Amino acid sequence: MHERAALFLGARVQKKSDPQTELAQQEQRCRDYAADTGYQVTAVFREVLPDLPESRPELKRLRTAMWHKEFDVVVAASPDRLYVDPDRVARFLWEARVLGLRVEFLEVPEPYVWVVKEYGWPR
Repeated sequence: MHERAALFLGARVQKKSDPQTELAQQEQRCRDYAADTGYQVTAVFREVLPDLPESRPELKRLRTAMWHKEFDVVVAASPDRLYVDPDRVARFLWEARVLGLRVEFLEVPEPYVWVVKEYGWPR
């Protein structure tokens, strides 16, 4: 049986790029990763990242679904799609781990490497 995966996609509004195009590209990359890994995508959370970090309805929906055990793994392009602050990423990874979920990233930029190594799911 395939593990159930949720995709979390986040794009920032920038003058040089359309956030919807960025979300579509992230979704395709995450779906390709999930297919290559043998995951069944059961949920997709898309969010244009707001200026105010408190206004994150899709992230809130993702976290609620985590607590309801609606999937086994979260796939995101990068930790900064979840949170810009590495400490908040660490708390998110810890929460997922406590719930028995994995969080996997397509790439991990330098400011987040230690967080993912310390709090991510052991390989």
